[in-house]
Amino acid sequence: MHETDASEILLRVPARAPYARIVRVGAAALALRHGMSFGEIDDLRLAIDEAMIVLLDGLPDDHDSDIDVVFRITDGRFELEATRGEGEDVGEAAVHRFDAIASGLVDDYDIDPSHAWLRLRKTPADPDEDD
Repeated sequence: MHETDASEILLRVPARAPYARIVRVGAAALALRHGMSFGEIDDLRLAIDEAMIVLLDGLPDDHDSDIDVVFRITDGRFELEATRGEGEDVGEAAVHRFDAIASGLVDDYDIDPSHAWLRLRKTPADPDEDD
């Protein structure tokens, strides 16, 4: 019988640029703990930076909202799901930027700009596989 490794971590941060670092550092620590290589973690951190840029897009200066983040690790696969609590829709330019930069960094992703929601997934390479 194969035992699965599943964990879920919830994080809420203010929807402000300085707090994006907390999300990125938390994700990197989890990914390292679950066997991702340093190169994979760098890719993941860059993708998360871009994800946070998307979620911060369109917020007025006087906003008072949060970003809810769920980290999931299931059978070694890393998933981040993030939602901005309130504010305007995410702009098309931010989504296109994310697509251009992050699409090659993660295995797959989903974005719903009208609900300021996104999910990205990355699976570490098997260290036993030959290139």
